[in-house]
Amino acid sequence: MRHSLTLLRNPKRLIGFAVSVGLACIVFYLLPQRSFEGQDLNGQWFSVLPPIVAIAAALFFRNLVVALTAAFLTGAFLTYGWNPFVVLPNAINAFVIKNLVDSFNISIFVFLFALVGMIHVIYRSGGIHGMAEKLVVVARGRRSAKLATILSGIIIFFDDYSNTIVVGSTMRKLTDRWKISREKLAYLVDSTTAPIAGLAILSTWIAFEVFLFSQMSRELGLEEGGYEIFIKSVPFRFYCWGTLIFLVISSISDRDFGPMYKAEKRAYETGEVLRGGAQLIVRENNKILEPEIGQRYLARNAVFPILWVILSIFFGILMLGRYRMLGDGVEFSFGDMSDWREAFGYATNPSYGDAGSMLILALAAITGGLLAILMAAFSRVLAPKKALKAYGQAIPTLWMAAFILIMAWSMKEICTTGLNTDEYLISLLGDRLPVWTLPLLTFFIASGMAFATGTSFGTMGILIPVVLPLAYSLGAYDSDSHLLFWLTSAAILDGAIFGDHCSPVSDTTVLSSIASGCDHIDHVSTQVVYSLTVMTLSAFLGYLSIGFGLPLWLFFVLFPLMTLGILFVFGKKIAS
Repeated sequence: MRHSLTLLRNPKRLIGFAVSVGLACIVFYLLPQRSFEGQDLNGQWFSVLPPIVAIAAALFFRNLVVALTAAFLTGAFLTYGWNPFVVLPNAINAFVIKNLVDSFNISIFVFLFALVGMIHVIYRSGGIHGMAEKLVVVARGRRSAKLATILSGIIIFFDDYSNTIVVGSTMRKLTDRWKISREKLAYLVDSTTAPIAGLAILSTWIAFEVFLFSQMSRELGLEEGGYEIFIKSVPFRFYCWGTLIFLVISSISDRDFGPMYKAEKRAYETGEVLRGGAQLIVRENNKILEPEIGQRYLARNAVFPILWVILSIFFGILMLGRYRMLGDGVEFSFGDMSDWREAFGYATNPSYGDAGSMLILALAAITGGLLAILMAAFSRVLAPKKALKAYGQAIPTLWMAAFILIMAWSMKEICTTGLNTDEYLISLLGDRLPVWTLPLLTFFIASGMAFATGTSFGTMGILIPVVLPLAYSLGAYDSDSHLLFWLTSAAILDGAIFGDHCSPVSDTTVLSSIASGCDHIDHVSTQVVYSLTVMTLSAFLGYLSIGFGLPLWLFFVLFPLMTLGILFVFGKKIAS
């Protein structure tokens, strides 16, 4: 309601809203009316309208609720027609209710609530403060604080969800101390989630990717299995490698440009780590959560619950995969690392049709919260009643997060099952193109699809079975090195990560904003400039150049040099 009143008091935004509605009506009027009479819009250019509406409305109104609601209604009317009495019930049932009852999504809600509850307890008990005091010994300035955040993201390499929430929540105190903006923290957190999990040889990401590669390999009769295809594509994951290189160089140089420079300059000069008027998805009352005066700050009250969650997730996923392997008659040996990788694959295999590894994350967060409460009570820094009260305060703070996640998932359903946006984007590839351009075009298509739908896994699941057989038929696998085939494989994975990385409707992007305590639109608008910079360099120094025949090592020489050049030409130093 408050946001609606703000809109009414702002004539420019009110006029803009009216213009947006008018333009939407004109677009609907110009659409072929026969499309609503038995023929649909699937796979046509109209199918990209919902994500375009979401992005435009988000940037103009700086209100994610308005943006996602407008995009949802656009997709609903495009899918089901003009009659609101038909459209709304069908859209809510197909796109909203379906996501609410999905066991995987329910587990995400439980994981998010339980982990935020645990963070509340360790904050209220002084554990976060104690850990920050310990980290200050290592992180003695802005550069080292940013590098410590990056290192924390690398350590939790095996899962992006747990990486996002744990790193964002625990590093906030440290980065605030050194006047690092929340926009920068959200960027550091978001950029060490999927890029790290995507490169790691053991993670929840690789398991899904290997599963898809294995199916495709059997269909094409390739010599390499799924895991071997993944390993051979790792050197060509130019966006992931580029993101990490850009993170390290920009952090060490302490230089920024574009919207990120403005955010960092504001934080450094004024101490305001958040923009004035920033709207947080999760609004926490820090005064209530602050430890009492004179209370001891014990780092162990934060370190042990966090370690428990991390180790529980890792070994929980491993044991779930082992259980499924043994159930299918497949042997497992703790001394064989290949069995560990296969176990992660079984744990995250979507063919089992259950929450799988996400349920492990939820259980780890619940038990981590219980451990945090017990440690706070036994160390006599926080009474059990106060610890439970701090834990329960996570519930009212997460209603907006729940709404945004539901709407983001609904957008994914609209684009993938309602309008088949993926079919339209795939059709742009065609089948008459020079084979050496295929990796670059595939990277762009995967990027656009993941950006529009907000799902990297969905993009991989759609493109791997479609694009790799196309690459095979065009001769990408014919050479002795199979270079173009590995490049195309990497381009699908990289493009999916880029689009998901900077899409405003991606759940990991939303979670990064939540964990870092950052306005979501501020996070997206500052991050997208850097993501597009890395994406452009990766596309032309990587997929185009290497596909054309230049040596691989050239990318790892030119990319850091180009990054330095951009930061020193367009960037400015934050601290003198």
